Amino acid sequence: MYAILGMLIFVLVTALIFFSVVITLWWFWRRATTPEGEAPPRWGDPRSLRDALSNPTIIVRMIMVAFIAGVVALPMEWIHELARDRFARYRTVVAEISSVWGAEQVVTGPILYVPYTITFQTVEEVPLSAAEIAFEQSRGSERVTREITRSHEKTRAALILPNELNIDGHISTETRYRGIYTVRVYTADVNFSGSFTRHNLSGLHQNISDVHWDRAVLVIGITGTRAIRGISELEIAGEKHDFLPGMGGMTVLPSGFSAPGDLSNIAEGDTFAFNFDLSVGGSGGFFMTPLGVSSSFTLTSDWPHPSFTGSGLPVSREIGADGFSAVWSVPNLVRNYPQVDDMQNWGALDINSDFRRLPRNFSGHNIYEYVVGVEFVEPVFHYSLIIRSISHSLLFIVLTFLGIVIFENYYGRRYRVMLSAAQYAVIGAGLALFYLTLLAASEHVGFTTAYKIATAQGVIMTGGYVAAAMRRLRPAVMIAVVQSLLYAMLFMILRMEDYALLAGTALLVAATAALMVVTRDVNASR
Repeated sequence: MYAILGMLIFVLVTALIFFSVVITLWWFWRRATTPEGEAPPRWGDPRSLRDALSNPTIIVRMIMVAFIAGVVALPMEWIHELARDRFARYRTVVAEISSVWGAEQVVTGPILYVPYTITFQTVEEVPLSAAEIAFEQSRGSERVTREITRSHEKTRAALILPNELNIDGHISTETRYRGIYTVRVYTADVNFSGSFTRHNLSGLHQNISDVHWDRAVLVIGITGTRAIRGISELEIAGEKHDFLPGMGGMTVLPSGFSAPGDLSNIAEGDTFAFNFDLSVGGSGGFFMTPLGVSSSFTLTSDWPHPSFTGSGLPVSREIGADGFSAVWSVPNLVRNYPQVDDMQNWGALDINSDFRRLPRNFSGHNIYEYVVGVEFVEPVFHYSLIIRSISHSLLFIVLTFLGIVIFENYYGRRYRVMLSAAQYAVIGAGLALFYLTLLAASEHVGFTTAYKIATAQGVIMTGGYVAAAMRRLRPAVMIAVVQSLLYAMLFMILRMEDYALLAGTALLVAATAALMVVTRDVNASR
């Protein structure tokens, strides 16, 4: 209620200021152009303005139309705000569905987590007992402490990245509904394969006493574990293991799952293979981390509008009406972390961290330093089209008014029938309703169909009203044609991604040229 009242007050104050400026400029112009021998209009005398409005020139009508267009732009701001609110509501629905189905997924791994034990000694000084102090004093010594050597064991962990990492996946998309809103989600069926090498870990620490290859854990990080639809057994080094919840002691990744395995029977320096399948739901995007010395990723999908993003683009891709396929080939030279290192040298992220924006206190190797993937986005999104069309509204309202002025100036003077300021205001209200109809209908029947409905409504209302007001069919038809062409041009601009600015500029040039043609004889006619 208060917002509507504030808007009404703003409209009234703005209109009053604009009207005052127009009247002042009019008096200046009339006093400067009054022929010799005639008395110039007195300041504040509205008779000259009233006479001009009763028999207006094209310049006066353009000033009047500009004023009405400025007033019509004010409710357009309310429609713009309404569109933004609906867009915000849509994003809330997307977040709600994504929280259940699965949000943007970032798959990291697999990583081999291998604990090892270091043994070290410390020398401590402990105080002597009273009897020991007395004994030392009897020997002439003033020593009151003695040194004790203690042996300690501490368990640490090494993280080993794969030599070869292959990810082969198919992503199928579908639409989920919540009321009038639709959300695009996907299910990714992915196969992971590759190989690891049993490295000599003695270089990680000088006091390693034992490496526990029998307690090795294969860890896979994933953004949303609740979206996992299914997973196969892990095949590694010729054996099969079940995956378990949790990270198996690894703290670098915020969430994921793991599988323990005994790798003690593998000789040092030998290579062993792994393989498993994963099915996971998500929305927005699917990303992969190339951790191998050589990483090869292949994705196919039925989504025809992919946006390849991340740290690197695919080396090959094919995009068609039935979907896309893409291949990434990434060597480990593109990143700055090693294939084998102690876990304490890696930076850890919490579960709420975004891999694109690291916290300020982050330190250590960043496992998300190089991430590749694809986003599933609409090429020109529904609500973005609405907001963009409203952003162009003032331009197209002015151009429509310009067309009406041109045809009214020709036919109106010919048949002595002109539109009044009130009638222009009614036409302006109809032009504003085009955008409200477009917003309301597009939420139910899609943007293209809604645009056709709103265009038909606007053309019929404006053309029919002009025909009734001027009592002539021909100017109404011409105005309807111009309005239809303008709406067609707006639709083309909205659908264009790369050439929208060029098309909009061309339209402005054409409108300016038309204005020059219409006003070329203004001085002669006066």
